[in-house]
Amino acid sequence: MLDEREWNIINNILLEIYTIDNITSLAQKLFLVLRMLIPYTKGYMVLLDDNRNIMKEKSYFEGMEERGIDDYINKYYDSDYLKFAYEINHETMVYRDSDILNDNLRVETDFFREFLKNEDIPYGCGILIINNNRILGVFNLFRNELFGDFREKDIYILNVLKGHIANIIYNLCSKKAEVKDFDRFDYVKNKYELTKRECEILKLISKGLLNNEIGDKLSISLSTVKKHIYNLFNKMGVNSRTQLVNLVYSDENDKN
Repeated sequence: MLDEREWNIINNILLEIYTIDNITSLAQKLFLVLRMLIPYTKGYMVLLDDNRNIMKEKSYFEGMEERGIDDYINKYYDSDYLKFAYEINHETMVYRDSDILNDNLRVETDFFREFLKNEDIPYGCGILIINNNRILGVFNLFRNELFGDFREKDIYILNVLKGHIANIIYNLCSKKAEVKDFDRFDYVKNKYELTKRECEILKLISKGLLNNEIGDKLSISLSTVKKHIYNLFNKMGVNSRTQLVNLVYSDENDKN
């Protein structure tokens, strides 16, 4: 369903977002790079408290004016039909508004007529982020009439990304986010019995450096860099740089 260029964009997205250390930067990066894959006009990433209320100070809105943001949080969030999905899903899911409610019913709701239509965002899709049956937040994209509804390909892309985004948000929202990178890489180094040089290269890969940049940084040849990366793949049981970074930043779960 995706061509080589699109898969490369996804791999680059994952390499970048696993190195981000705060929610706002994560949201900004996702909205910036996803536009290359999924056209949209507005969006938001909201985090929810234990009562499923929006924490505005920890949320991010893309392309929306302050009035529209306040209207959504204070007047229309309670009538958002996405809440139907809150009660029936227990793990992270991708949704499309027109799949939650048939369009004949959807366009008759107060939420659609009074908010979505007025904001010129009649079409939506996104990721409902859930961990251990708790809803952590929502990543949502909107389109206007000109763009039309989201396609199956758009939903497929979000499904590829959903687990990674949910994992990163969980880590950023939990105490695990306070763990320093030194501790993280020291743990990975010991667990997989990496050499000092392999660990140095792993850190540079996690920062998004290419093989030639790693060689220049460490003053070693390109072939030596490739040999160390080959050893990293073997020791850590992965087949790509994206999987390597994913493993580094998800391995914190094994420490507790």
